[in-house]
Amino acid sequence: MKKMSFLALALLLTAGLAHALLPSFGIKGGVNMAKFYGSDVQKAEYRTGVSGGAFACLDLIALKLQPEILYSQKGTKSDLMVKANYLEIPVLAKFSFGKIIVPSIYAGPSFGRLLSASVDGLDVKDYYNSTDLGLILGAEVKLPVKISVEARYNMGLSKVPKESMGVKLDAKNSAISVLLG
Repeated sequence: MKKMSFLALALLLTAGLAHALLPSFGIKGGVNMAKFYGSDVQKAEYRTGVSGGAFACLDLIALKLQPEILYSQKGTKSDLMVKANYLEIPVLAKFSFGKIIVPSIYAGPSFGRLLSASVDGLDVKDYYNSTDLGLILGAEVKLPVKISVEARYNMGLSKVPKESMGVKLDAKNSAISVLLG
């Protein structure tokens, strides 16, 4: 009888753990307010764009791992309008609290691939680095109706412009995003 009870308990725990490790999937979209920052950036203003894509969330009991794939419009406004569009892959470590309304905080690296870039309508993609590494910090609230609202800051770690004629400009991406998932 003890063996049967132990076996039943082991099966229940295994089933619960297997269920917890199954990923959940979703989509999200929202608004980016992006601008360049760095020692060579002057008079930068926020450029409004969109951000959206898909995510998977793997519940590892103590924390969640959430890889995403997003289209993200970045750039900056100054005397010129700079537009830079990226395909981004953030991988976020997420800590959640609560049961019904679930607030979370998260952080993680982001890898971006430049899709297009223009300055006042002129193509400048060849003058920009094709990759953009960043760090994301954010918070999310998941509602009982399976809708989430989140705000995040994406701080670029890579310089946006390529070195040209021995000149390395210090201009990096930054973005504040508000997303609905």
